[in-house]
Amino acid sequence: MKKTILLLFLALSLMSMKSNQVVLNKEITITEKFDIKIKNDTDNEVKVINAGSGGSYSLTKNATTTIKMEEGDKLHYYEKGKKGNLILTATKEMHGKVQLLSKL
Repeated sequence: MKKTILLLFLALSLMSMKSNQVVLNKEITITEKFDIKIKNDTDNEVKVINAGSGGSYSLTKNATTTIKMEEGDKLHYYEKGKKGNLILTATKEMHGKVQLLSKL
């Protein structure tokens, strides 16, 4: 009888300990990066900066440059070490498609 009561008490103790445990859920957000191709169809070399990642790029005249961006990243002209006018805001629809700089 004493063993039964002891086992019952032990089982209840373990159950109450388990119900008091706190479970933390960590949410991990993975952002998708995609390639945006920009063709510099102007007469000049242009410098740009990705305001999302902070990377800067030189767009050579008559060449296509691929820039990895995330949804919502903004690409600006990069003038004298400072962020200039906005060129584009990245969308998933731009992935892999060539954007003409003169049209932006």
